[in-house]
Amino acid sequence: MENLAPSRLLKTRQGTIAIGVAAAVLAAILLLVYLSHYRSSVNGSTQPQTVLVAKRLIPKGTTGASFAENNLFDVTTVPKDQLKLGAISDPAVLRGTVAAADIYPRQQLTTADFTITSVGALASQLKGNWRAVALPTLDAAHGLTPDVQAGDHLDVYGQLNGKIGLLLANVLVLASPSQAAAGSTAPVSANYILRVPSVKAPKFAYMGQNGTFWLVLRPAIGAQGTGATFVTENNTFLGEH
Repeated sequence: MENLAPSRLLKTRQGTIAIGVAAAVLAAILLLVYLSHYRSSVNGSTQPQTVLVAKRLIPKGTTGASFAENNLFDVTTVPKDQLKLGAISDPAVLRGTVAAADIYPRQQLTTADFTITSVGALASQLKGNWRAVALPTLDAAHGLTPDVQAGDHLDVYGQLNGKIGLLLANVLVLASPSQAAAGSTAPVSANYILRVPSVKAPKFAYMGQNGTFWLVLRPAIGAQGTGATFVTENNTFLGEH
């Protein structure tokens, strides 16, 4: 049988046709692969992506919490190739932040537009009649230090002139001596910072100046009501009223 090496194959009519067909098939395969990659690239760059955009001019220093409270942004979609670096799609990312510079209408919100600040972190947890009050430095017994942490709920008792009574039940701890406020970059304070109604703030201030606080930790789930009985030397022991 005649040896049909590539060089000899080209010298035959059948060999020339076979090589031409093979080259055409290979070219078609390469074209299909290229078109497939091209379509994927085009589809990926135009696929809609979710992003938050400013509704109006937002001044520098605006807290992240106020974005949701005052409806300062829209949730929209843009093609992937128009998405800014660090674009924000989840409003939760804004928690505990403030605007680092002015943000203009229809501007995409990005992580570079915001900075974490201790002021924003604490103030964002207050609204309406809520106030933040710091207690005087408490020892481990009075303050359950370091077991009480930011986010815990307490019953706060006060001791004054030989009498102990409930000042306020179910009080939220904003910061503790071992843990700063959520999202804060400030140094950890030596004091407990509690969230109280504005009408109770003067009572906490008076007790801090003239009496002693006792913090009682509540269960994380299923806490029941707290009694408001005053305790004195006359009713401290069991069976005495």
